[in-house]
Amino acid sequence: MGYEKKSPSIKLLISRELFDKLVGLIEMNMNLAIDDEKFSITAEKIMNKLLTYSIPKVENDMEYVDVRFFPNEASDLIWQLLIQNDRKIEKKDYYSILMENREKLRSESK
Repeated sequence: MGYEKKSPSIKLLISRELFDKLVGLIEMNMNLAIDDEKFSITAEKIMNKLLTYSIPKVENDMEYVDVRFFPNEASDLIWQLLIQNDRKIEKKDYYSILMENREKLRSESK
């Protein structure tokens, strides 16, 4: 059996400005002094992927970037963004709301 080339299944098309913002956020995570060293290493891997394999495109005078991720990479990126924005998000107990909604759904389905 020959070599199979797999292309990432998750496709993200973002404007040039959002691409710059995304890479900037990941770069900030690389430089954070977080006890978990793996966090910075993961940020560095994501940044290298974004700056190596993303495809810049121009269509109708609009610049955008085609970014592809495998599911595990997308998961890592989501974690990076959640940690980065943790300081900026209003603290609210959404988990309790989720549990209430799940309970409502369960009782409605009976």
